[in-house]
Amino acid sequence: MEENQLPVKVGFWNKLKSVLFYQVNVELTPYEQKVEDDINGFFNKEITFDGIKSFLFQEIKF
Repeated sequence: MEENQLPVKVGFWNKLKSVLFYQVNVELTPYEQKVEDDINGFFNKEITFDGIKSFLFQEIKF
Protein backbone atom coordinates (compact mmCIF):
# COMPACT_ATOMS: atom_id res chain seq x y z
CA MET A 1 0.00 0.00 0.00
CA GLU A 2 1.40 3.40 -0.97
CA GLU A 3 1.71 6.26 1.50
CA ASN A 4 -0.47 8.68 -0.51
CA GLN A 5 -3.49 6.37 -0.14
CA LEU A 6 -3.64 6.59 3.65
CA PRO A 7 -6.70 8.25 5.21
CA VAL A 8 -6.16 11.86 6.23
CA LYS A 9 -7.38 13.22 9.54
CA VAL A 10 -9.57 16.29 8.95
CA GLY A 11 -8.52 19.07 11.29
CA PHE A 12 -10.37 22.04 12.72
CA TRP A 13 -9.01 24.54 10.18
CA ASN A 14 -9.99 22.38 7.22
CA LYS A 15 -13.52 22.08 8.60
CA LEU A 16 -13.70 25.83 9.22
CA LYS A 17 -12.46 26.63 5.71
CA SER A 18 -14.99 24.26 4.18
CA VAL A 19 -17.81 26.05 6.04
CA LEU A 20 -16.62 29.61 5.41
CA PHE A 21 -15.85 29.15 1.73
CA TYR A 22 -18.83 26.97 0.82
CA GLN A 23 -20.00 28.04 -2.63
CA VAL A 24 -23.66 29.03 -2.87
CA ASN A 25 -25.29 29.52 -6.26
CA VAL A 26 -28.24 31.89 -6.30
CA GLU A 27 -30.45 32.32 -9.34
CA LEU A 28 -32.60 35.44 -9.51
CA THR A 29 -35.78 36.05 -11.45
CA PRO A 30 -35.60 38.92 -13.97
CA TYR A 31 -37.49 41.20 -11.54
CA GLU A 32 -35.17 40.33 -8.65
CA GLN A 33 -32.16 40.94 -10.92
CA LYS A 34 -33.54 44.38 -11.86
CA VAL A 35 -34.03 45.29 -8.18
CA GLU A 36 -30.52 44.09 -7.36
CA ASP A 37 -29.07 46.12 -10.25
CA ASP A 38 -30.97 49.22 -9.04
CA ILE A 39 -29.64 48.78 -5.50
CA ASN A 40 -26.08 48.30 -6.76
CA GLY A 41 -26.45 51.39 -8.94
CA PHE A 42 -27.64 53.42 -5.95
CA PHE A 43 -24.78 52.34 -3.68
CA ASN A 44 -22.13 52.72 -6.38
CA LYS A 45 -23.24 56.18 -7.46
CA GLU A 46 -20.43 58.68 -7.70
CA ILE A 47 -20.75 61.41 -5.07
CA THR A 48 -19.49 64.83 -6.10
CA PHE A 49 -19.38 68.18 -4.35
CA ASP A 50 -21.72 69.67 -6.96
CA GLY A 51 -24.26 66.92 -6.28
CA ILE A 52 -24.14 67.52 -2.52
CA LYS A 53 -24.31 71.28 -2.99
CA SER A 54 -27.32 71.08 -5.31
CA PHE A 55 -29.10 68.77 -2.84
CA LEU A 56 -28.42 70.92 0.23
CA PHE A 57 -29.23 74.24 -1.38
CA GLN A 58 -32.23 73.29 -3.47
CA GLU A 59 -35.20 75.61 -3.47
CA ILE A 60 -38.07 74.41 -1.32
CA LYS A 61 -41.58 75.46 -2.38
CA PHE A 62 -44.66 75.16 -0.18
